[in-house]
Amino acid sequence: MKASRFAYLLWGMIILTSMGLTNCRYDNYNDSYGNVNACDTSAVTFSQDIKMIIGQNCEGCHNGASTSGGLNLAGYQNISASALSGGIMDRVTRSAGDPLLMPPGQALSDCDQSKLRTWMNEGAPNN
Repeated sequence: MKASRFAYLLWGMIILTSMGLTNCRYDNYNDSYGNVNACDTSAVTFSQDIKMIIGQNCEGCHNGASTSGGLNLAGYQNISASALSGGIMDRVTRSAGDPLLMPPGQALSDCDQSKLRTWMNEGAPNN
């Protein structure tokens, strides 16, 4: 009888130990899987990044047909000219509540601002 009690105890310890070892993990999701929300600014291009940011956030009001505030952001030439003059960054980096903050009602994400800044610092290439 003592042998079977010892066997149960031994198996119980083995099971608990194996369960404990299989639960070894990182407590931080980003340590385990990387930061899935990281903003990659290593290869910002006009065609893949900037055109989409402007198209989704600015071009509705600042296009060839409707140039709100006299600003046309339709096409590379117009976007790059406004970016290099500082006009775009001036408007998208204003404080919340500033009536000149663009787009109205919701600021661009920090990532989109970083991509714009990176592209401009590279000379706003048409890539």
